[in-house]
Amino acid sequence: MTPAPTIRLRPNKIRALAILLIPICLEFTGCASRRVSRELTQVEQIKNINPKREYLKIHLKSGNLYVLHSWKINESNRTISGLGNHLDFNRRIIESREATVNSKKISGNFQPFEIPFDEIVVLETNDKGNNPGVAAMVIVGLATVPLAIYCLTNPKACFGSCPTFYVQKDTISKLVAEGFSSSISQSLEEKDIDLIDFPLNDGDPFKITVKNEALETHMIRSVNLLACKKTSGSRVLQEVDGNFYETSDLKAPLKAEYQSRSVLDEIGNKDVEEWFSLADSSNLAKKENIFLEFENPGKEFGLIINKRQSLMTTYLFYHSISLMGRATSFYMTEMETRSHWLKKRISRMYVLLGGIEVSVLDRNQRWIPVNTVREAGPIVSDVHLIRLPKNNSKTVKVRLRMVQGLWRINMVNLATINHEVIPQRIAPDGVFQSSVKNQEALKKLLHPDHYLVTFPGDVYRIDYPVLYKKDHEYFIESQGYYIEWIREEWLQYENLRSAKKMLLNPSWYLKKMAPYYKSQEPEMEKVFWNSRYTKIEN
Repeated sequence: MTPAPTIRLRPNKIRALAILLIPICLEFTGCASRRVSRELTQVEQIKNINPKREYLKIHLKSGNLYVLHSWKINESNRTISGLGNHLDFNRRIIESREATVNSKKISGNFQPFEIPFDEIVVLETNDKGNNPGVAAMVIVGLATVPLAIYCLTNPKACFGSCPTFYVQKDTISKLVAEGFSSSISQSLEEKDIDLIDFPLNDGDPFKITVKNEALETHMIRSVNLLACKKTSGSRVLQEVDGNFYETSDLKAPLKAEYQSRSVLDEIGNKDVEEWFSLADSSNLAKKENIFLEFENPGKEFGLIINKRQSLMTTYLFYHSISLMGRATSFYMTEMETRSHWLKKRISRMYVLLGGIEVSVLDRNQRWIPVNTVREAGPIVSDVHLIRLPKNNSKTVKVRLRMVQGLWRINMVNLATINHEVIPQRIAPDGVFQSSVKNQEALKKLLHPDHYLVTFPGDVYRIDYPVLYKKDHEYFIESQGYYIEWIREEWLQYENLRSAKKMLLNPSWYLKKMAPYYKSQEPEMEKVFWNSRYTKIEN
């Protein structure tokens, strides 16, 4: 494997620049899949924090930190209590309660610290066991044969996964959605809406299975069903600006050209074949175009794009985490407490990569921007509707402009827009784990301030009080965020100077990373689809 570029770090590099790194990941997350059963075997101890025992580091919104060597969770009171050290923003000890000094505990009648969930940004631990209703970042070392085969040769190839959602028809289980793909921290929590583009049998009970198939902590606030009434032969789709519309008369392009060759067979119809290109070898921000021509339907119409991302943003996201290394949780706390101006600071990287820009050709032969499709995620092809302006020409000419090698497009059609549809939101009425009803999990999904916390390999079935109807369109509305676990293999790239340079000069960074990404690009899809995590059942 060709190593990614690094610049050696001086120990006293400017902290203020280092803390800006985390927001680079805002829009550039990816998810993972395909099944390799494995167990987590080794758990690395974080240096300088009592390496002979398990610990819990609690990062607060204030910037302070608790390092506890013994603790317990009280979910009813939503607190963590424990013994250890309380440190300030500069990591000076404010107070010790039964702390360890020279391998001996200080005696005394110390009351445990009590830390409310609401004050916590993230937990950091080397214990992969269950944690409370706040997200936990775990530092893990992995040493199994499947993992060695698929991941050790490429530390950026064993990817994580946002929550994945499945529905079942007869004996077929279909992956239909990935939830809140860009929500890598609590401050980035968002609501994600995905079309269930897989018809069930009329009258089937509606059940959705949600899985955590990676090395992550998922914080799921809600998983609702959206039901939209439709007329026969129509589809209800969500427009990129948020509203829902009934559409009909879907038409494939008359022409579809990429670099002067036809790609009509790849994008004319929804099937297993995708159109995609490979990244540029000298600049990951290089743009490319697809030119489309449709028959003008003469009514209000919109463009339908069925697409998913390649692994480019996933690769960049995980490389940025690897640059932060063991300090990731600290930087994440900085983002949570100082996020507004930091997020603006890194917007240049997002602008450079961007989404799929949709433009139409006007009567003066000028390309007029209409809207941009941005939703992240490389697992499931999702569907977006972009309303287009009317014109009097016989044909409608559209340009799709995007970063080369960033998108995989399954279908582009033009459809007539009939009218707006107001969806009905349906909350779950049952949650099951291993076929056993889990009333506590249901309460968390129904409570606006609580989370259903899932860990690698967790599987929940969520039931809804409706039967599937063919005259309705259905969407999964999920809300939450997730926290990546740090893989031991990533730590070899830890380098804050490179992180600073990436932030200050993203154009340089995307050029610098191009040959390293290109060297791994041909194998990344194969490795990606073979690195899903599942539990080994006894």
